[in-house]
Amino acid sequence: MLTTLPTRAKCRAAETKKIKTSSKQLLLRLITMDLLLLAPYTPIILILGGITAASWLIRKLFMQAPVVGAPTNAAVKIMSLFGFLVGILMLATAAGVCLSQAWDSGTRYLLLVTGLALILKPLKDVPWAAFIGLVIGSLCAGLVYIAYPLPETILGISSTWVYLAIFLIPALLVYVFFKFVEDLLKLVGTILASRPVATTLGLLCLLQGILLLLNVSIFTSFLP
Repeated sequence: MLTTLPTRAKCRAAETKKIKTSSKQLLLRLITMDLLLLAPYTPIILILGGITAASWLIRKLFMQAPVVGAPTNAAVKIMSLFGFLVGILMLATAAGVCLSQAWDSGTRYLLLVTGLALILKPLKDVPWAAFIGLVIGSLCAGLVYIAYPLPETILGISSTWVYLAIFLIPALLVYVFFKFVEDLLKLVGTILASRPVATTLGLLCLLQGILLLLNVSIFTSFLP
């Protein structure tokens, strides 16, 4: 009887591990299926991303139009406000196109680069290094305060200063590490979100999206 208890425990552990693995595999399959569903809509998503990326140029061109100027400007302005979400949609579509091996590699790169440009445009000015450092430092100090409370004084030093040191040391280390990443993302975002680059990407997306609806691609002559 005693020898069967460890065996049952091992069996239960194995079953639990098997269930967790199956759940992860099912979740991965569902995510993959969702991404694959976006691939057939690549031309429409390219056109949507192109309008969003080149929104300022489109608004300038249609500003003086007598009939369609006002509604076009309003629609494009609304789309530009949701540029971040459109960028996420383009990156998800790029992943779906890569998984399904649909379209050509130029279309995949165009989706990826334009999606990054739209996502990084609002994020490049956010002080991510300071924010992450603040969160990590607060978590470290809070964990020590809750789980391992210190006495009022340590070697004659007030515990307040010790808690402050526990907050500052990891916060500064994380800040220094992520500052480089933040500056790199800011540089890439500034380049991709600049008007010349964003407009070029937007016009390419518009042209490629329209051509894909006609089963033609501007990249097939020099990219597989």
